[in-house]
Amino acid sequence: MSKLLFTMTDAGRKALVNANKTGTNKVEIVSVGLGSRYYATSTTQTKITDEIKRLTTIGGKVVSPDTIHVTAKDDSKDEYVVHTIGLYTNKGTLFAVYSQEQVIINKASSTIALISSDIAIKNLDTKNITFGDVEFINPPATETVVGVARFANEQEIDAGTDDSLAVSAKRLKQAIVKHEQSRNHPDATLTSKGIVQLSNATNSTSEKLAATPKAVKAAYDLADGKYTAQNATTAQKGIVQLSSATNSTSETQAATPKAVKAANDNANSRLAKNQNGADIQDKSAFLDNVGVTSLTFMKNNGEMPLDADLNTFGPVKAYSGIWSKATSTNATLEKNFPEDNAVGVLEVFAAGHFAGTQRFTTRDGNVYMRKLANKWNGTDGPWGVWRHTQSATRPLSTTIDLNTLGAAEHLGLWRNSSSAIASYERNYPEEGGFAQGMLEILEGGNYGRTQRYTTRRGNMYVRCLAASWDASNPQWEPWLRVGHQSESRYYEGDLNDVTSPGIYSVTGKATNGPVLDGNGVTVLGILEVLRRFDGVNVWQRYTTAGTGTTLKGRTFERVFTASSWSEWREVYTSYSLPLNLGIGGAVAKLTSLDWQTYDFVPGSLITVRLDNMTNIPNGMDWGVIDGNLINISVGPSDDSGSGRSMHVWRSTVSKANYRFFMVRISGNPGSRTITTRRVPIIDEAQTWMAKQTFSGGLSGELSGNAATATKLKTARTINGVKFDGSANIEAFPPGVPLPWPSDTPPAGYAIMQGQTFDKAAYPKLAIAYPSGVIPDMRGWTIKGKPASGRAVLSQEQDGIKSHTHSASASSTDLGTKTTSSFDYGTKSTNNTGAHTHNVSGTANSAGAHTHTVPLRRPNSGGMNFDWLDGSSSGTVVGNGTVPSSGAHTHSVSGTATSAGAHAHTVGIGAHTHSVKIGSHGHTITVNAAGNAENTVKNIAFNYIVRLA
Repeated sequence: MSKLLFTMTDAGRKALVNANKTGTNKVEIVSVGLGSRYYATSTTQTKITDEIKRLTTIGGKVVSPDTIHVTAKDDSKDEYVVHTIGLYTNKGTLFAVYSQEQVIINKASSTIALISSDIAIKNLDTKNITFGDVEFINPPATETVVGVARFANEQEIDAGTDDSLAVSAKRLKQAIVKHEQSRNHPDATLTSKGIVQLSNATNSTSEKLAATPKAVKAAYDLADGKYTAQNATTAQKGIVQLSSATNSTSETQAATPKAVKAANDNANSRLAKNQNGADIQDKSAFLDNVGVTSLTFMKNNGEMPLDADLNTFGPVKAYSGIWSKATSTNATLEKNFPEDNAVGVLEVFAAGHFAGTQRFTTRDGNVYMRKLANKWNGTDGPWGVWRHTQSATRPLSTTIDLNTLGAAEHLGLWRNSSSAIASYERNYPEEGGFAQGMLEILEGGNYGRTQRYTTRRGNMYVRCLAASWDASNPQWEPWLRVGHQSESRYYEGDLNDVTSPGIYSVTGKATNGPVLDGNGVTVLGILEVLRRFDGVNVWQRYTTAGTGTTLKGRTFERVFTASSWSEWREVYTSYSLPLNLGIGGAVAKLTSLDWQTYDFVPGSLITVRLDNMTNIPNGMDWGVIDGNLINISVGPSDDSGSGRSMHVWRSTVSKANYRFFMVRISGNPGSRTITTRRVPIIDEAQTWMAKQTFSGGLSGELSGNAATATKLKTARTINGVKFDGSANIEAFPPGVPLPWPSDTPPAGYAIMQGQTFDKAAYPKLAIAYPSGVIPDMRGWTIKGKPASGRAVLSQEQDGIKSHTHSASASSTDLGTKTTSSFDYGTKSTNNTGAHTHNVSGTANSAGAHTHTVPLRRPNSGGMNFDWLDGSSSGTVVGNGTVPSSGAHTHSVSGTATSAGAHAHTVGIGAHTHSVKIGSHGHTITVNAAGNAENTVKNIAFNYIVRLA
């Protein structure tokens, strides 16, 4: 196993070397730190740069004076890439550190990371370094311990001295072939097995040669022709017993040719050491038998066919192992590669779900895996989908719509590195060059899939599936922006259409904005959009970015609810409020003001010296013309017209010169019509000292002394009512019904609808209605009380004055009338006439007959003839006839069967009838008519009565 050369830090060396520098202290390594990037390590380090994780599940041991073996394990779901490893002591000291540019660990969430390595540290005495007591299932492998081992190279295999190394299938095969082709095989001796040379000699004393059957036969023939009395032994000649055994250990018997042949055949079936396996007839079968195949070792199959379809690479001997794809030709999704232009390496395993797994690693570092979805069908699968298992990125292109990326095979990172890829048509959240960025497809969220897109400007968008994944019709929710940057484009459309949350830069081409400039163009601004949780209601806020005084920094808001937008409402600030209302800010006085030409801006406040005004309107009498300031408050505009209404007053403490006018201006500048109305001012005593003339009369109500006045200053009688203070003035006494054109009575009155009232509270009304009940006047009219027969407040129901009617019907003789002609056609009568007859008497005589019978003669001979039956034996010699007989009669009595039923058809010809209608009369009935009651044209009023 190769060693990683770590750099011991100064802090680590200080912890190891004792204070006297005469030896080492005991140091315990308890954790391994992991760093995410490569850098040049330094002895002054006290921690790992960009450390991402620290593993405390570690184990290790000292394997040599300058080398320690460390194993660490991480079975979490974390994903990371490691370029740097550091060792930490139980005191938190960074003991040693190692970093390399190539990736040391690339961990996925579904994998377990197991780091096991020999670590060499410069100038280190390791005897006092210890580790925790954690044990791993993968320590360094030995002949007796299952663990982690490195594959040996060719030189190490030839040396054969390192028992900690493993041999790959490829190296093993090379070693076998090399052995087959070598002659490095030991010769057989009397004490050890080996390769032996055959000899036909019968007189040789060699102990390194083996006798052939020929030599054995010659020796046998020679022995057969001689006779010795003693038995043969290994030390003397003699008589020997033959044996065909091939497994005997006897030294007193001789082998037969059969035994020699069997031994020779056995030898020929063995491998020759000097052939190094070259004499193996079926090397493929041999490798299968010893377990060295593509199913047990990863065989390098070389370059796959140029038009290869990965679905056909099944978990069988012909395809298992490693395949190279060195060109992007035909490396497409149609050929079932995990991505287009997938140059890389394919590994095929006979293991996993349904015993088949493929792993494809692209040259960019993307790793994909898939398993069989069912048992191998022998040709092309069925394979499951490719799953992206390593965190390299896949490229997006103009042929990929983001809506189509939602299946399991799409999980992972996708990159957009071109300004031509992102577009709204392909369902990106932004489009154009600024939309370059990264797409993450995550497992989770609504319906199990989430997309997150981050642009190069930092805008982040997310969305989830809106329904279960259907590749033929994928349904996604709208993109929701997470970041705070404005969208990377200018918006020029209808603001009514902007309902997606975000920040938009609006140009003058946009419509339905809150405010226009003098040219009728939408003022530039920033639009902010938020959506309520229900996904329907939307809030917009618009901040103007114009350059004019009235178009800079103003804010407007509106909401979308109940399927429509509200109006834009300005959010006033200390800046915008004076602009709109003319208050809250200081306004410099004018140097001059011409009432005919000055532009009176709605909502503005104006100050000018009285003596600097010209074309002062008629009726605007200021008294003394001096330098007093005149204040003008212009009201709101009259829509788009030129009319203006304003208040004008003088700034002075002098009561004599103070004036206040209401002014109305209409018409074009230079020819304006200006109407002024002076407003009377009440002084602080609220007293009218001067005589006031109200030529137009008074309206409304008077307050003050009028509320308690009991008489006029000069007593008089008006329409019979005395205004001299001697009595209360009552124009209508309580109890008088008054017509009132409303369902709501005026204060102090009640609608007359039959209700009771408090006689103590309203004593005057009680005089009119002593019963305490107001008459119900609804649907009733008032009638003067007759001279007799009626009481006041009595009711009379509706009716019609009694009267008569006359009626008659004229007498008419209708004469004789003829009916219409009618042909009844042919009619049938009913079916009848059936009857029976009684029968009695004697039937005629009948029934006489004869029979013909054959005559047989007995076979026994003789002349006598007999009437023989049909079963009798004998010869028929003729036929005989018996006499006629059988005549007889019958007596008959009873009733014959009913018969004779029949019908008749009768013709009725066409004919008419005459009907005489004589002179006669009729009774006349006059039906009711008219309304439910007697009425005249009327208008409905409520009758009210005064409460007093």
